Amino acid sequence: MLLLLLVALAGLPILWLLWSALAALGSGSNGLAATMLPTALRETGTLMVCVGVLTGAVGLVAAWLVTHYDFPLRKLFDWALVVPLAVPTYLAAYSYVEFLDFTGPLQTALRSVNGATSLKDYWFPDIRSDWGAVLVLSSVLYPYVYVACRAFFLMQSASLNIAARTLGAGGMRTFFTVTLPLSRPALVVGMTLAMMEVVNDLGAVQYFGINAITAIIYSTWINRSDFGGAAQLAVTVVLVIGLLIIAEQRARRDRVYLASRDNRVPPAREILQGPRRWLAFTFCLTLLALGFGIPVGQLTYSAFRLVLPETITLTLNAFIPTVTLASLGALITVILGLVAAKLARRGPVSGGAIRLATLGYAIPGTVLALGLLQPLGQADLWFNRMTMALWDWRPGLILSGSMAALLYVYAIRFLAVSHSTLDAAMKKRGDSMLAAGRVLGESGLGLLFKIDLPTLMPAILSAATLVFVEIVKELPATLLLRPLGIETLATLVYSRANVGLFAQAALPALCIVLAGLIPVILATVLGDRRKV
Repeated sequence: MLLLLLVALAGLPILWLLWSALAALGSGSNGLAATMLPTALRETGTLMVCVGVLTGAVGLVAAWLVTHYDFPLRKLFDWALVVPLAVPTYLAAYSYVEFLDFTGPLQTALRSVNGATSLKDYWFPDIRSDWGAVLVLSSVLYPYVYVACRAFFLMQSASLNIAARTLGAGGMRTFFTVTLPLSRPALVVGMTLAMMEVVNDLGAVQYFGINAITAIIYSTWINRSDFGGAAQLAVTVVLVIGLLIIAEQRARRDRVYLASRDNRVPPAREILQGPRRWLAFTFCLTLLALGFGIPVGQLTYSAFRLVLPETITLTLNAFIPTVTLASLGALITVILGLVAAKLARRGPVSGGAIRLATLGYAIPGTVLALGLLQPLGQADLWFNRMTMALWDWRPGLILSGSMAALLYVYAIRFLAVSHSTLDAAMKKRGDSMLAAGRVLGESGLGLLFKIDLPTLMPAILSAATLVFVEIVKELPATLLLRPLGIETLATLVYSRANVGLFAQAALPALCIVLAGLIPVILATVLGDRRKV
């Protein structure tokens, strides 16, 4: 019963959207969706492919360099190339536009050199364009490919590369004939995750003026109040995400790309000499600068260039609701993740049901929020009618107009994060300690609080931290479902940056980045890295 309830609650937004989309189609009100869908699919598809190809190329090369070669600062780049994940895509977009804009430091320095006074006197590329969006999104999303390929290379035996080099293949030929084909599963996984983030993005694509499907869904509902059209577009997003997941799984099905790791033959690492060592150094440094240096540098400069009391007040007013929502959301999601991990261990059927319940992480926040708007509103309507009939009292929008709606969507969206962390911890711990506790007379709550939870506490804290930070960075769902008068750090940055008040957005944006660094640092410090 508990399993069915969990799956039903997690699947409610998608089922409601599907019903609404079919109802709108049956009533003939599909003109908006039919008009906007081709544009949305074309621009979203183009952006996804370009970002996927670029992140795949640079992430794979970066992982190949740090695992197969020695060059200056390689040990630093080994973990530092992951930190761009701490910068949300919408913050990167705002920072790059501010950095490369006419009044930004780069063009200001250029004008001081060539003596120009206006854009008519010189040419400079417009970052607010399709190529700009591809560059900015790729600069902070390439770590998905880098992490997956780096882990793959460290697990891969060096015997194949050694055999290729023994047979006369050079470094580049070995890369294209051995390394690249073998790394296909990791490459596909990383590119798929990056493309899913592109589909989920709202703030960056709006800022760059791209008619991506999530931006059109948001505009269709907020600006046109056309829920049926928005539902049809949202269902299309779900189908696109489903196709990405299927493609990623089919790319790995019934294929063996991983040779057994021989601990006596660690991955080979060649010491680069001459210009090659500086080319590798420059490549990695450029990636780190584009993905982390420029966004964080611009945010820091803007935040502390002129510290206004108004900015500090706005940040503090948004900080309290953000921490409250993130703390409550992390608590609820970790509890649900613990329940889901225990239910999944009952058998293959339960495990399959839990996998369905945790698919919310792959669904954009805009889609999940849209799918909860009407059912929660209907629940409020029914509850108010009941209280009026029984006690002549109308409580108002206690679900759709309060933090409850946000906590609900956070729990669906990030259940996979807590479940995967706790499920891995349970499998690693095993059941022997629980069995010993039962032999010693413990059961029920005593077993839970004395043995089960204490042994899982590191994983619980890790899951809570990850979910907390994800909620702090979440923008699309928060924009749609936040109660009136409630501003979080993410929505404050969005509202100020979109009207050109970047100075007021910089400080809260920097707080989001600092929060995002927490899981990245934990993952790199506690991760199982090869000792060198």
